[in-house]
Amino acid sequence: MNSRLIRFAVAAAIAAVPMGAGAIGNNEKGCLVGGAVGGVAGHELGSGGHTLLGAAAGCAVGVVVNKERVKKIDAEKRQKQKVARKSYRPDPRDAQASR
Repeated sequence: MNSRLIRFAVAAAIAAVPMGAGAIGNNEKGCLVGGAVGGVAGHELGSGGHTLLGAAAGCAVGVVVNKERVKKIDAEKRQKQKVARKSYRPDPRDAQASR
């Protein structure tokens, strides 16, 4: 049991590393994280023989989940920009000072 906990902690740490990497794209981040988690899950749940199958499935799921996350973040940014543009009111004194 202790061995499994250590393996899980190491896998979680490895899966978390790509999230801080700025040099790779979003799809690659999702694939790396999903592949690491899927590989560990396939190994543990599939009697050790399904590691590659779990990694491949995890990669595919990771890409899809990461795309949805990026879409949500982009939508929030657009909403904030929209609100900021609506709330911007130029100061009439600035227009008079430039004349």
